[in-house]
Amino acid sequence: MHNLILCEFRKFKRRPMFLLATLAAFVFPALTALMYWKTPGGQDYDNLFSGVVDPGDYLLLLPVLAVLSTTLFFTEQDSDTLKNLMTIPVSKGKLVLAKISVMAVISVVYSVAGFLASAVCAKLLGMALINMEQKFIISLLLGLMMLAAALPCVVLVVWFNKNNLISIVITLFYTIINYVFHLTDLGMKSAVGFNIGTILPIPLIQKWIFQFYRPGTGASAVFYESMRPYFVSTPVCIGILAVLSGISAALMIRIYNRREL
Repeated sequence: MHNLILCEFRKFKRRPMFLLATLAAFVFPALTALMYWKTPGGQDYDNLFSGVVDPGDYLLLLPVLAVLSTTLFFTEQDSDTLKNLMTIPVSKGKLVLAKISVMAVISVVYSVAGFLASAVCAKLLGMALINMEQKFIISLLLGLMMLAAALPCVVLVVWFNKNNLISIVITLFYTIINYVFHLTDLGMKSAVGFNIGTILPIPLIQKWIFQFYRPGTGASAVFYESMRPYFVSTPVCIGILAVLSGISAALMIRIYNRREL
């Protein structure tokens, strides 16, 4: 299995756009932190950290994972090498899991890079670095959660089996829907259940991570208290996203197995 994962990473050498997209994932957290310094109330590390997570993970990492999946899942098809892999033999199920593993590594590294970028920028500004161990663990978990959030979109990309333009359109639509609902009461102020705030992964993740931020004062404290009844615990959030990931992976394997060579 590890050889398959290494082979997937070696594709980076032949895909300049893949390298550029991955590089953007590392650079963006630092740029976000730089811009966040100039915003009102930005002199608080919790604000800075959340300012990196919100646009960096929800608006960049999610579509990056989905778009890069087109390279991972369509390379063998485009180069007509899938038949050769089947003669080794390598099961299509293992191929799918290897590609998901690569996405997991990229997602976790990106999330941790965002944490490190925010910490370095906060230190340069003289901010107090609060709960660093907790934020590091949150970043690790967030990387895995963002992978889970991206997988339903990847299922659609693999199922449609179309060109990059169609994949980008699907990804943008999925990203926008998730991001919009994580800004609304419909998505955020709903208990765990069969509703949009649980089905869409980004509102669910936001209700999990929001409880780890300090409540602040004034209007910020009022909003924090209004959200408290809807916070999602770590086991519940991980459990829901694990089920989502399992279903998505099973669907991808099924689609891949039914694909003609």
